Amino acid sequence: MADAAELEGLRAEVERLSAELAETSEQKVQAAQYGLAVLEEQQRLKQRFAQLETEHEAAAGELERLKEAFADACSNQKKVAADGETREETLLREAARKEGALSTKITVLQAEGKQTKTVLTNTVSENERLYIELQEVKKLLLTHCHFSTLIGQS
Repeated sequence: MADAAELEGLRAEVERLSAELAETSEQKVQAAQYGLAVLEEQQRLKQRFAQLETEHEAAAGELERLKEAFADACSNQKKVAADGETREETLLREAARKEGALSTKITVLQAEGKQTKTVLTNTVSENERLYIELQEVKKLLLTHCHFSTLIGQS
């Protein structure tokens, strides 16, 4: 009987070990499936990482080009502003110079106008004086001619 009990114990032990082996095999299969899923996910993540890295490099390159373009635009804008200021200053200086020249010319013309007016006034006065003198000379000539005619008739 001891053999039967021992045999029964061994059978129970074999069954338990077989169940454990089946469970362990099942766990190994699940672990292998999980490992494959992890490897697939890892491969997908590596591909996504490579894609994102490529996009990042493209974006970084585009950012660098935009920075350069912005710097060029700022530089050009500063140059245009400086050129505009220089041109404005030049125009202001030129306008001030022309204004000064015109002011001087106006002053000279006003002085010439006053001088001409004075000359005209003097000329008119001289003409009036000469006219009066001429009238007196005519009277004298007429008187003299009339007197000579009277003397010649006598």
